[in-house]
This record gives sequence, C-alpha cells and structure tokens, in this order.
Amino acid sequence: MHNVLFLPLLFGAATATAQAPCALPTLKLFQDGVEMPADARALARPVTLRVLPAPGCPAAVYRFRHAEVTLVRRGRPVLPTLRVEKPQADLQSFLRYYQTGDQVVIFIAYQNLALVAADGSLQPLAAAPPRLSKPRQLDLQTEDSRGLFLRWPRLQP
Repeated sequence: MHNVLFLPLLFGAATATAQAPCALPTLKLFQDGVEMPADARALARPVTLRVLPAPGCPAAVYRFRHAEVTLVRRGRPVLPTLRVEKPQADLQSFLRYYQTGDQVVIFIAYQNLALVAADGSLQPLAAAPPRLSKPRQLDLQTEDSRGLFLRWPRLQP
C-alpha cells in the first residue's frame, strides 16, 4: 500500500515544476537613453528602437533585421514607409509633414526578429508566415499575430 501512495506523490511533484512560456517581447522607443512616454506631445527626431523581454520574463537580447516606420494621419499613410535596419532611427523626413494628431507607427514582423543566444548566434523568433493562396484573398491575421507594433505619439483630442 505504501508503494501505491508514493508513486502518485512522486509523479505530482515532477509535474508541478513546469514553467509557463514567457510572453512575447515588447517594442519600446527611446531618446537619449530615456524611454519615450506613450503620451508624448512632440515628434522626436533621433530615436532608438529596442525590443525588450516582457515584464516578468528572464533577461534576453533581441535583434531585428528591419523595422517599418510609417507616419499615419486619420488611419492613412502620409509618406511611404521608412525601412529602418538599425536600432537608431532618424525621423527627420517626417518632421516636415507631421501635424498634431498624427501617429508614427512602428512595425517589426516576427520573422524579422531573433533572440541572441549566449554564443552570439541568432535564433529566429518565428517562421515566415504562409503566403496567401489567391492574390485577392483577405489576410485575417490580427496585428499581434503578425509582429510587434508601436503607435507613437498617441495624441488624443
């Protein structure tokens, strides 16, 4: 009888040590080493894009191949999308066209994001998404399932 009780207890202890997977990283915007607040009122020119682990997750370093930066007014792009391949981005080209209420939308697709391993190698965060089978087929993926988004500044009337 002691053997029957001992085995279920041992099995229960082994399954209790599993950890839940960590949340996806977040995209943050910095200027001069200070995080830009979400309610900033002015467009900053030189900024740094950083991909950081979600709160409560172990420290990790992420790299991206490129980010897409778009100046948006009333839901539509004002200028062609700017492709940024380094963490430092100069938004000088947006200043001439920027108006109060506009948003800068920054997007990094998951297939362009990698985790830096201890040996310096890059481990892809996600595989490339499947292509649409028909040219006019709707893509019903949500923004969160495509990649990391940041909308800045968030100016409310």
